[in-house]
Amino acid sequence: MNNNSLNGKKSSDNDSILISGTSFHDLTHLIFEGMPTYPGEPRPEFSAHFKLKRDRVNVTRLTMSSHTGTHVDAPKHFIANGQGVDSVALNEFIGETVILDVSKKEVGHGITDTELDIHEKLVKDNDILLLYSGTSKDWNKNENRTKDFSYLEPAAAAWIIEHNIKCVGIDSCSMEKYGLKEGLTHKKLLSNGVGIIEGINSNLRKFVGARMFLVCLPLLLKDLDGSPARAILFDIKKSKQR
Repeated sequence: MNNNSLNGKKSSDNDSILISGTSFHDLTHLIFEGMPTYPGEPRPEFSAHFKLKRDRVNVTRLTMSSHTGTHVDAPKHFIANGQGVDSVALNEFIGETVILDVSKKEVGHGITDTELDIHEKLVKDNDILLLYSGTSKDWNKNENRTKDFSYLEPAAAAWIIEHNIKCVGIDSCSMEKYGLKEGLTHKKLLSNGVGIIEGINSNLRKFVGARMFLVCLPLLLKDLDGSPARAILFDIKKSKQR
């Protein structure tokens, strides 16, 4: 993930976007010991490696999954010989974003291509799509949400590819229906160069229908299948043609 990666997937040289430096919104889950995680993945643990009284500094050892909290998936997550997170184009998780409300149905449903069709007029070429499903409303209150969450159907993944969406994010802990072993949605998206952001927090609900600017930065972890990330939405002040 180097500076040259900024020239990754199609971008326009003609559009200049001015974003607010003072109006921004954090979409990131707090990481803490014992927090909810996808079933089977380790919950974060923090332990003192150095202590101030003994060692003159505090340094903490962190133990957690590469898919803890708000995180991105790299192709290596589902694809043999796929790219690690350090090799994914930097601009895959940075850019103009439209936030879609797919929470009309109960939490736990599969989001279909038909649901995305409803919002087609809001979507532009090379957009990032962030999907608010309602799963995040009680993410930290209902343990069932790590299994019973809304997810993306493979047909919706195909819709995203057909509409040249460069990245898709969701407020569930996975894009994939819990328990499915094939990983068809992940494989469709990742094999076509579409970025995946999972575990967005409930702040997303405030911005449904809006066009904004997303900066989501994973850690630069060598050859790993994913990484926790900090996801920030910025208001777009104006857009102008050069």
